[in-house]
Amino acid sequence: MKQLTILTHRYSKLLEDFASQIPECGGITVRRGGLFIVKCQVPSHSVALAERIITLLSDIAIQENPVYQHSRKLQSMAGELRGTEIFTSMKKELLHFIKHNNVLHLEGYMTFRMAVYREKLDYMSYSLIKKMKLTQWD
Repeated sequence: MKQLTILTHRYSKLLEDFASQIPECGGITVRRGGLFIVKCQVPSHSVALAERIITLLSDIAIQENPVYQHSRKLQSMAGELRGTEIFTSMKKELLHFIKHNNVLHLEGYMTFRMAVYREKLDYMSYSLIKKMKLTQWD
């Protein structure tokens, strides 16, 4: 068993909700500078915890995308990506990351390790906007 520290500056509410649902995680603490921290005890093969974390990260990716922010329907459509090969690949990468690292910064992980997922969200939103414009012209 090892300890994983999850950090965020902007997603304290999501992190707090995450921590309250996971028995391996303690409560959220706040450090100087507005850094929110949750410490989790991670079993050696933490597939279930990785699934929860990758779901948290995908929720953050959807919230960061301006197209999905204001529409529950679009958010649910974006949630359908969770059954795809991209999502499975991201989960494997996260398991590898957790195995070799003790700290996970949510914004940093989103920026540097989930670019393919964020790109896919952008493509989906672009195609939806394009379809909406085409139906308006008809």
